[in-house]
Amino acid sequence: MNCIAYRLIILLVSALFGVTAYIFKRKNIPFDLIGKLTGAALFILTFVFSAVHKEAISIVIGLNRGPSPFGTDMPRTAFATVLIWLTYTAVLLIAFSRFTKKPALHYTTKLFALPVLVLDTLFLDTYSIANIGNNPSSDDLIYLPFIVAIIAIGLSLSVTDYILVSQPRPSLSDTALSVGIFAAAALVAIPPFVLQVLLGFRRYEGVIFSNFTQEHRIMLYLAFIIPIIAFHILKNLKEDNKRLCVLFYSLAISCSYFSYYSLSDWTSPANLPLGICSVVIILMPFALMTKNEWIFNCCLFLGVLTSFTDMLFPMVGQLNVTATESIRFWASSYFVFFVPVLCVALKIFKRPSVTGLLRALFAFSVYFLFTLCFNAVINNFATASDYLNFENNYILSAFPEFAKATKEVSFSFSIGETNLEFFPLYDLVVYVSYVLLIVIMWFMYKALFKSWDKAENRRLRERDYNKMKKELKSFLGTRSQDAPMYGDNSPKLVLRKFSKKYGNNKHYSVDHVSFAVKGGEIFGFLGPNGAGKSTIIKSIVGIQPITSGSIEVCGYDVSRQSIQAKLNTGFVPDHYALYENLTGREYINYIADLYDVDKKSRDEAIEKYVTRFQLHNSFDNPMKTYSHGMKQKIAIMAALVHNPKVWILDEPLTGLDPNSIYEVKECMKEHAAKGNIVFFSSHIIDVVEKICDKIAIIKHGRIRAVASMAKIEEHEIDLEELYLHVITADEDEEIINIGGNDILNVTDYEALSSTGAKTL
Repeated sequence: MNCIAYRLIILLVSALFGVTAYIFKRKNIPFDLIGKLTGAALFILTFVFSAVHKEAISIVIGLNRGPSPFGTDMPRTAFATVLIWLTYTAVLLIAFSRFTKKPALHYTTKLFALPVLVLDTLFLDTYSIANIGNNPSSDDLIYLPFIVAIIAIGLSLSVTDYILVSQPRPSLSDTALSVGIFAAAALVAIPPFVLQVLLGFRRYEGVIFSNFTQEHRIMLYLAFIIPIIAFHILKNLKEDNKRLCVLFYSLAISCSYFSYYSLSDWTSPANLPLGICSVVIILMPFALMTKNEWIFNCCLFLGVLTSFTDMLFPMVGQLNVTATESIRFWASSYFVFFVPVLCVALKIFKRPSVTGLLRALFAFSVYFLFTLCFNAVINNFATASDYLNFENNYILSAFPEFAKATKEVSFSFSIGETNLEFFPLYDLVVYVSYVLLIVIMWFMYKALFKSWDKAENRRLRERDYNKMKKELKSFLGTRSQDAPMYGDNSPKLVLRKFSKKYGNNKHYSVDHVSFAVKGGEIFGFLGPNGAGKSTIIKSIVGIQPITSGSIEVCGYDVSRQSIQAKLNTGFVPDHYALYENLTGREYINYIADLYDVDKKSRDEAIEKYVTRFQLHNSFDNPMKTYSHGMKQKIAIMAALVHNPKVWILDEPLTGLDPNSIYEVKECMKEHAAKGNIVFFSSHIIDVVEKICDKIAIIKHGRIRAVASMAKIEEHEIDLEELYLHVITADEDEEIINIGGNDILNVTDYEALSSTGAKTL
């Protein structure tokens, strides 16, 4: 081999690329398209070379044993093995970097890939011998141009990085990141023969993977441990970075998996990569590059099931863990098993829907018919195939007599000289068994995702809570964390640009609502069904999170100081939920315990409200015996037992008799007279008109009118007519403000009363 001539070719190609890149840069001509085409060509060359050629050094079993193309020269054997490994890594990184503008990836190719390819050029004879042997045949020599082309293109693209990609002087952290990227890339791009060459093994002795031996179980455990580690490493990356990492892994596994093939394997139909795992290894990179949900769902439902079955019953038999066959089998099985699930966990792809399941079943049906016919054709030749385990089906192997009976039904026909034999009953059972397993997987995925959501929600809540505590501590400074964020803890309720939307809904249920309620006021909140009243109330009392903006209760931020805000709040919901096996007294005492109300105060409150609501005869009976109105009274008592500064009621008078309605209204007046706030929603205009000091009307999630009841009376405005006018008016009509400046004016935040409001 004339390596000097090949080195000159490599250097000449690199120089031409470098000069071309320099000219393009001087003339401001984009080089991206050339770079992408060259990068794609580099990957295709590498993939084809690995798929049609088996490295000569791959048959070495340990450095101290043969047969090595370098004879007894162990250091050279080790160096050549590592060089092939690093070259695969470098070439994949270089080709991959052409399709992304990530600075860290380009810096990695400069720092590591270029030196590796320079070593390839300097030690081209060693690299070539490791690939095609010391005394290559004429058939082996045809691969030498592949080697030269891969090194030349890779080196050329590395040189263009130095010329085209201008980067500031990298920091220590940038270098550390590049080291991590290259190490991770090398880990996933390792050729399957490397461990066998460097560590060696004794064939057919020692480690046994079958029959659930200890070694077999360890490999199964790793199938679940590795994806968990990968998820935690990748979960905080941006979405495109997650996809790039998984795509690189997919491409590396494809090259590694097919490196076990040689050109002769492709000429034998029985050796073609048509098994499900092989198909998934081919399809996953396409799914990631094209973001195709259909292809991905096929990989998710078909590949995961098949690879897990393969791992449970491995075909590698009694082979050492470092053997090439073992590494290839477990590396490919791991990939097919956990990468589709990892893609869903990282939200690279959406969770499979019923439509996705049906598409996967359709794709499997097509694949099943193809393999059925293909097996029948190939079985006419000396070498048979069994791509879908028709002959060695794991399920039917547990019922040998049944399998034998189903095979007694057969039919055959000939097309030319080709005889096709089928076993319809047996094949149907195989098909149905796979379909059932796929459907079972669907339900398993649903259960898994449900559990995952719970764990993820818990993790996110803990993260947000810790973040909130940190922000609160920073905001309060030296003050106690029980101190209010805004002013003192006097009675007040303030909403500042509060907005709320549910899930992925594009529309806001409540949109930028701002208003303030002061102590001593009874505030009526009006609006049609679905206007946003209950949404605002539930956010005030902390039942649901805030999308944006803020809510303040007595100076406490509802999001950041939820406990302190709730301690100052009493709430009567529109649909109460009581522990009905408790008596009324037990329940009220339980609520008083939650709010840490002392015995004297709770006893006084209980006696007061039991008398007011006439509950003496039933208070010590189980609440499941109470009428609707009595339960409503218990809910009101529970909201008042701790004497809250802000009492919130959502449709509180529903289901009450006239006497009880009167007593509830008296409670509202008394509570407000003590300087507290009473905030309630209602559809009963007469009640609002008689007891409220201020009102607001909401429509479609926005405040459309605010008013002081004193001003309404002064202007002799009928509240019912005003309400009907507001809810039937156009959306773009100005806010009606009838003496409600102090409602719209949010202290220390924003004055809204003089902007966009029609004032009377």
